[in-house]
This record gives sequence, C-alpha cells and structure tokens, in this order.
Amino acid sequence: MEAPFIYGRKVGREHFADREEELERLKIAMMSGQNVILYSPRRYGKSSLVSIALEELGDRIYPIEVDCSGILTKKELAERISSSAIRTWKGRVEEFIRRLFKATVPRIVIRKNLGVEFAVGEERVAFEEAVKLPKRLAEITGKRVVVVFDEFQEVANLGKDVLPKMRAEFQKHENVTYVFVGSKQGMMREIFQSPSSPFYNFGMHMILRRIPEEKFRPFIEGKFRESGIEVSEGLISSLLRITKGHPHYTQMLCYRLWLNAILSGKNSASEEDLGRAVEEILNETGEFFEEIWDSLTINQRRILVAIARNEKDIYSRDFLNRYGFERASTVQAALRTLKEKELIVRENRGYLIENPLLGLWILRISGG
Repeated sequence: MEAPFIYGRKVGREHFADREEELERLKIAMMSGQNVILYSPRRYGKSSLVSIALEELGDRIYPIEVDCSGILTKKELAERISSSAIRTWKGRVEEFIRRLFKATVPRIVIRKNLGVEFAVGEERVAFEEAVKLPKRLAEITGKRVVVVFDEFQEVANLGKDVLPKMRAEFQKHENVTYVFVGSKQGMMREIFQSPSSPFYNFGMHMILRRIPEEKFRPFIEGKFRESGIEVSEGLISSLLRITKGHPHYTQMLCYRLWLNAILSGKNSASEEDLGRAVEEILNETGEFFEEIWDSLTINQRRILVAIARNEKDIYSRDFLNRYGFERASTVQAALRTLKEKELIVRENRGYLIENPLLGLWILRISGG
C-alpha cells in the first residue's frame, strides 16, 4: 500500500502540494536562460520543486544537479560538479570525459553512482576545470544546460576566491541557466543582494512561502479520498491551524492521521484522531524540543512564547512590560539570534516559529 502523504525526502509531482505558479515560472526561467535564486526555510520543498521542473523539461535540457551540503574543499565541489555532469550523458563515458576535460583527466569511480575523482594536489586545476564544464556541455550537446546548486550558501565557506572565480566564469556561459537554491536566507541574501558580493544581481529571486489553506485543502482532501479515508472540511481546517501551512509538517501530520486510520481499520478520521496524532508526534519529539528550549536564554524563550501566542506588536511598551523586557533593542537582539538559529522565520510582515509543532509544545509548557 502506497502512502498518500510523503515527507522528509524529494517527491514527484503526485505528492507535491500547490506551487503550480512557482513551477511554471521556474521552468520558463530555466528554458529562457534566466538565472534564478531560490530560497526559503528548510523543508519547504525547494529541492522537490527544482527536480520536478527538470523532469518536466525532459530532453529539452541537459541538467546538472549539485548538492553542496557538507562540502569542505574546492576539490570536493569540483568532483560533485563533474560527477553530476557525466551522469546524464547517454553514451561512452570515457570518450565523453576526454572531450569535456582539457587541463586534467579525472578518474572514473563507481560508488552509489557513477562519478569522478581528482588526484590529490589537483584542487586548483580541478576547480577551474569544473566551473568551465557547463559551457563545454552546452557546446558538445547543443542543448541548454541547467545547473542547479542546492544549499549553495555552503560554497561561500570554501575560500574568498571561490565566489569571484565562479561568477567570472559563469557570466561568460552562453546557453546555460544557473539555479541557486539555499535554506539559510541570511547567507543567500548576502551572496546575491549585497552590492559588494560577486554574485550581486546575478539572477531573479524566488522565495517559497508556506502554502495557503485554500491551496492545501484540496490536495489534502484528494489524497485522503484516494486512499479510502474520509475527512471533513472542519478536520482539515483544524489540521492546518496546527501546521500553519508548513509543507513538511502538514504532510507529516496528515501521514500520521492516515496511518492511524489504516491501523484501526477505519474509513474516516475525526478530531479525536487528529488530537491523538499530535500527541504521538509531540511525545516522540518532546526530548528534542526540551534540548532546544534548554539551549536558549530567557529573552529568547520569551520571544518564542510570544510568537507562539501570535503576539503582533512586539515593540510596544505594553508588550515589553508584559514579557519583562526593558528595551526594544533586547527584543531585536533575541529575534536576530532566533533567526540565526533557524527557529523562527519572517512571513507576511510577522514572525512564525519554523517548526509549528515546536510552537504547539511551547504553548503547552507555557500555559498557552
């Protein structure tokens, strides 16, 4: 039996809620040569959105998907770019590599996937070769090459010369589109919006936000119906009030609700079932939430409680008095740290706790 709700990994179009407009904009940008900077908090579906766009464009493009997570050296970056470049090739790999690389020839390796490995001591030449590959691929294949860097902000940690060299090379590439994906919004803005950055104004900005109820509701209802489980409109509204439209946690809670219904042999789910699903998840994550809570200062805790309670005017004198702040600057400092810790996000001129279930847990320990 296939689960109707999937979370925690990339998904295809059938398990992807909403984002139709963003998907079409992204595909048009990829085909037209418009570079894109795509960012949002973690678990908003960025990687799935990009993968779906690449899949739907099919043979019209030559894709290179580079996961920058955990990269520690320029040599590793070069190997990931180069390995992704050869995986899509349909033909003799050895001959292709000879055409693709000019200054060095990497070694072919087969681990989980086909890849390449550069010799120790070749970091500089490997990096310089790798950033030229998209242009060479476009010339060899005659197709538009679309290069996706996932978690691109990690590249900024590899050395002061990395971003300038990448920009200097990429700006010369014809018939190549670059898509830069990132979850650390502060770092992504620094890379692409700071006038002093080499990548300043390098592409169109796309920001993924939480999914509105009117968009999420039909997806949830349809998935439950397809699996033979009935849910009321009121139950879906209750569920979305808890998750606040967060893509990952909405799918997580829907899955738990569906699983409990299947295990109990029921063909419908109720508010009681939803409450039990929430309790199960909070029991499983409570220890983790306690570790987060214990790591915070008293001012950071006060701010999280206020956001969980949906407080609005957090700089007013009334708010400062009620929550024990002497100055508005103390509130600003706490907000800044919480954003750096990725515990809160800014949406629609207000703040939300990134994990809505953490917000629910905070309400419970603080008395609502």
